[in-house]
Amino acid sequence: MAFRKSLILASVLIAGFMPLTARAQDNRQVWRDTEGQIVHVFSSGTCVRENSATSDPCAPSPVSVEVTWTPPVHYTVIAKEDRTVYFEFDKAGLTPEAKAKLDALAEKIKSANDVQGADVAGYADRIGTVSYNEKLSEARAKTVRDYLIAQKVVNTNVTKTRWFGKSEPKANCAKNLPRAQMIQCLQSDRKVQVDIIYRVEPPAHGGQ
Repeated sequence: MAFRKSLILASVLIAGFMPLTARAQDNRQVWRDTEGQIVHVFSSGTCVRENSATSDPCAPSPVSVEVTWTPPVHYTVIAKEDRTVYFEFDKAGLTPEAKAKLDALAEKIKSANDVQGADVAGYADRIGTVSYNEKLSEARAKTVRDYLIAQKVVNTNVTKTRWFGKSEPKANCAKNLPRAQMIQCLQSDRKVQVDIIYRVEPPAHGGQ
């Protein structure tokens, strides 16, 4: 018993002068008395250890965490370029190329079981006044909307139609270009973009 008391007292002194970083380590062998009992520090309840330990009898039991795997939801992906049609300068009518692209888009939307509908947004280039381009971009957006309605892709009651005039230019063209070259350079700004609206609940068998 005298040896045990001396050992416990030494343990208290060691714990009192041990740096905090050393006390925080838990990879040292615990000390045991002559009866095989783990020696604890009275003030903190931690074990007295050596540096050669590979296990920690004083460590708390590991908590079992159940991880539930949720399969990813795959929606039908339609590239932005496949959802964008372009217009001729100062016109709101669909070109043959634009109609072909909208036909292909309509087939993709109708074959997808995770698409609820689509919104359309019209744009114009920077040539002309703000008010004129507002009306032009509106006419382009409504042209595409009506075409998709005719294809039974969207419903006029739930389809949002927006137009931005020349307020969101994307083409990077020099200001001093001759008019013909400027018109050609700004082709990418004369467009309507179709935005896909997905169902709130994922489809039963996923998209494509």
